[in-house]
Amino acid sequence: MLLLCGQFAYAVQTLTIYTEQFPPYNFSNKGQLQGINLDITRTLCERVKVECQFELLPWARAYQLAQNNSAAGLVSTARTVQRETLFQWVGPLVSSRTFFYRLATNKHINPTDLNQVSAYSLGLVRGNVYEQLVYEVGFEADKNLLQFSHHYEYMNLFFKNKIDLILGSEYVLDYQLQQFGHGGKEVVKLVELPVEKLGGNYLAFNKAVPKEIIAQFNVQLQRLREEGEIDSFKNLYIHN
Repeated sequence: MLLLCGQFAYAVQTLTIYTEQFPPYNFSNKGQLQGINLDITRTLCERVKVECQFELLPWARAYQLAQNNSAAGLVSTARTVQRETLFQWVGPLVSSRTFFYRLATNKHINPTDLNQVSAYSLGLVRGNVYEQLVYEVGFEADKNLLQFSHHYEYMNLFFKNKIDLILGSEYVLDYQLQQFGHGGKEVVKLVELPVEKLGGNYLAFNKAVPKEIIAQFNVQLQRLREEGEIDSFKNLYIHN
């Protein structure tokens, strides 16, 4: 391992890990980058003895740079079929199940399976990883699927009762609701969106990063699991 890391350090002095504002997995809190998956990634860098610097950017920019920078990674990244050959993968990291939600006051909105959700309007960030999945269950862009540049935009309309449904993972939605001053009782969890095709959250590395290093990251991640440390990272941010 030391030999491998020494060879890598000679070729690349520092890895740049790009990330986005995506609490609780990775986010900036008073200028400090933190989050479940970011903390895990930082620990992996230390264990593999590779110097890593972290940079928070809008998703589209971070995604592009991770593909263009030969000494870069991206966290947290959903592993999809479309992305499979674009990166080398370390993971899975931490993720959670995804559901459709409505306002608690809108009791008339009550789909009980995926065949019924497209009877209502849904707000989503343009280019969101869930986009293809909601098309598959019947949503159509500019019809019942309203797309925005940022989740703040559709959340505002949702709480103004102008969009019927929102979509989010259990962990992420809790943080988004807190940003709007809500504790979670204002929304009702409805139908789960199966996300098997997404493969969970990963640390995605540029294809030029040596495969030996990718292997060592995965080895150390498995050791974190075996040591029971993954739950320790989660418990810092998720309070049931």
